[in-house]
Amino acid sequence: MLKNRNIPFGYCIRGGEYAVNEIEAEAIRQIFARYIGGDSLKTIAAKLTVPYNACKPVWNKNMVSRVLENRRYLGENGYPAIISQEDFDTANQIKATRYIKGERKESPPGTEQRPIRTIYEPTEEIQKKTNEIARMLDTPDADKDEIIQQIFRCAEMKYAALKPIYDGGDTND
Repeated sequence: MLKNRNIPFGYCIRGGEYAVNEIEAEAIRQIFARYIGGDSLKTIAAKLTVPYNACKPVWNKNMVSRVLENRRYLGENGYPAIISQEDFDTANQIKATRYIKGERKESPPGTEQRPIRTIYEPTEEIQKKTNEIARMLDTPDADKDEIIQQIFRCAEMKYAALKPIYDGGDTND
């Protein structure tokens, strides 16, 4: 059974299925629209009025950044779509070309593209493996060697799920 803390901002569970929380989904759409429109992460965070969650009602730029990188908002991994592929790609292309201080990064002509960071999006298989490990850890007579083996397997799966983000232009992957 899924726990509420594992449900991303913008979603809820209705009838055992992921569903869009319309109030939070509108905040997500605003985040993408404002970022594409030129607002900084910090400016967007300051303007948001919908609480992130009960523990963290105030937004910060890192929370906004995570929303912009979350592929589940496209309708992946069993979640309903909240934003379009075009908005997601545009926002992440802008994000990949900005310096922290908001200056645009210029690439010299003919230079090879290199990933400047990666996005991690857990798959359903990774979530199941994580839950399996948590259950094993809660078992009093659990085999420690088996737990360690499963943790390494989960880490391999997470590493394989990393996706590079390039600094602009076409990629050959």
